[in-house]
Amino acid sequence: MILYQWDEQGFFVGSVEVEDTAPMPERSTPTTPMVMTGTQVAQWQGVWVKLAARPVTPDPQPMPDPVPDLPILIADRRYTAETSGTTVEGMPIDTSRDSQSMLTGAALAASLDPGYSVQWKTTAGFVTLTSSQILGVASAVRAHVQACFNREAALLAAVADGSITAVMVEEGWPSRLYDTTAKSDVLSGGAK
Repeated sequence: MILYQWDEQGFFVGSVEVEDTAPMPERSTPTTPMVMTGTQVAQWQGVWVKLAARPVTPDPQPMPDPVPDLPILIADRRYTAETSGTTVEGMPIDTSRDSQSMLTGAALAASLDPGYSVQWKTTAGFVTLTSSQILGVASAVRAHVQACFNREAALLAAVADGSITAVMVEEGWPSRLYDTTAKSDVLSGGAK
């Protein structure tokens, strides 16, 4: 048996011979298409239909470049700056959310007990902090975190007024570089 096949758009593409008992392949029919001349084509629409020519399909329109969701991009950048750490009087301090929480607890204990001290683990190792030093570190970390939120607010204002640039998103964040070369007033017992 001869079967006549069509493509995804239904246009005749050729024929295939199969056994009479074989299953019928997809997109095929035993119905013979009409004779075509020149640019004519046959299209299967439940029956063969003769068309003067295969319709020209327009080139697909290119997808527009994705527009970044600037508030989310800026919030992500703020979170990175906020949690990347800071240096307090030469002492590298982790500013992850967990570390901020532990530092808040230590600051509360230091506020309640002036004789309180801790072994605080920095990224450079353990240091002993007195209650006044704990409060100084907590205050400095809080200032770092708030500076990150202040920068985010300024960038969102620039989004709102249309003055934002890609460069602005990366500028103006608090430094996260650790300077471990200097000992500080915080470490030597001075309150900051």
